[in-house]
Amino acid sequence: MKTDWRLIRDVLNAAIDSCERLEQAGYTEEHRSRTVQVNGRQVSVQEFLVSAWTLPENARYEVIRARHDEALDLPYVPEAARILTAVAAACAELIGAGETPPAEPYMRGMINWYRNHFDTGMQRAISATP
Repeated sequence: MKTDWRLIRDVLNAAIDSCERLEQAGYTEEHRSRTVQVNGRQVSVQEFLVSAWTLPENARYEVIRARHDEALDLPYVPEAARILTAVAAACAELIGAGETPPAEPYMRGMINWYRNHFDTGMQRAISATP
């Protein structure tokens, strides 16, 4: 089964860009009640924030329903999905950890491991004759 990695990259990059812009805007908890007019309705910062994490939850369920409708249900969580989930959780811990996060060497080591060990090791192992 093929995967649209470009779509995944685009979605993740859009979320990362928006989180970065949120930080650059100087967001703090005090801003939650501030509002702006959107399509003739006042929308609060809190409503934007809640939408930002419920939208992907809703999108996930839409993907699950669409897969079911096409008889493409997943019998288990694919290994690549587990990798993405774990990396996203680790990266989420870096938010607000400062310009030089305490675990930066570990995170950079993880980047190196994926690029120089996982990728090449998996490629060699999968293509090896049994």
